[in-house]
Amino acid sequence: MLRFLARELHSWRLMHASSNRLVRPLDRLETTVLLALCVSALAGLLAALTVGGNTYAAHKAAAEVQGPRHSVSATVITTPKQDDSPTIVAWRRPDGARLTAAVDSERQDRVGRVRLIWLDDEQRVADPPVTHTDAVVEGVMAGLGVVMLTAMGWWGLVLLVRAAADRHRMRRWEAEWLELDIDSHR
Repeated sequence: MLRFLARELHSWRLMHASSNRLVRPLDRLETTVLLALCVSALAGLLAALTVGGNTYAAHKAAAEVQGPRHSVSATVITTPKQDDSPTIVAWRRPDGARLTAAVDSERQDRVGRVRLIWLDDEQRVADPPVTHTDAVVEGVMAGLGVVMLTAMGWWGLVLLVRAAADRHRMRRWEAEWLELDIDSHR
């Protein structure tokens, strides 16, 4: 890790921006490209903040407009015949009436298993309520996803630029050594 860091710090020496004639044009170009990549990585971080904030706002708005919901314990009475078929569950209302409904199947569904389901005010099966915590987690995860994509893209492009520049430098060195070797045998 320290070796990589030392190499990257070496690439940012100020001599690449100076008028020193010993600095190759390729080194100046490499420094310019790496600097542009760093600026674009900062733009990616701003995009991550924007995506995370927008995701949080959308989930928070969905949590505020959803209707009231309550949970009930329902017993599985039939399991699905196929993977995409619903599971039939039954539960009792507070007045004692028995209700049944089709819900999404889960792997653990067996006849007699008790599941937690969510109902709206009309006693229809509904999705679980979205909470403020869900909105925060979704916003953070969306932002972290963009940060990870930005970091991986930046790292890959930096390695690509460095590898191409190193390959070009090695070819130049090899040619210069061959030229020096030929001149030394005369």
